[in-house]
Amino acid sequence: MKRAVIVIAAMLGFMGILAGCTGTVNTTVMPNADLKKYKTVYVDVLKIDEFNLGAAIMAQMGGMGFVVKQTPLPNELTDTDLLIKYDYYDGWDLRKYMQRFSVNMFDAKTNAMLLNSRYSLTGIWRGDEFRINYTFNDIRIKAGYPPLEDF
Repeated sequence: MKRAVIVIAAMLGFMGILAGCTGTVNTTVMPNADLKKYKTVYVDVLKIDEFNLGAAIMAQMGGMGFVVKQTPLPNELTDTDLLIKYDYYDGWDLRKYMQRFSVNMFDAKTNAMLLNSRYSLTGIWRGDEFRINYTFNDIRIKAGYPPLEDF
């Protein structure tokens, strides 16, 4: 009986550690912001993007039904144009990894911020793909889109 209790306690502790390895994501959608009114997304891809975060953002936004393009913005913007800017901070844990990143969505015409999402996890426990999917799952839910499938 004691052995069973010890094994169960160890398993629960291990599961708690794994659950803690998902990182934190904080997504804020501005009041009255409706991403569904936007049709075209322009992603301002960083000149140096070691983790291909720009490409991953473009793929995620395409999966949400947007027409996705890279900046520069056209001369004539419409009310359905969205601009995305992002940045990241890398860390080192036996190899370089993406420790934190943020995604900011703006109305391209007015430059008003519509959404801000920040992800953070210290340590290499989760890969970049998980971090991006975890963040975009939160963005989808808070912006009124269905969550990612198979996530």
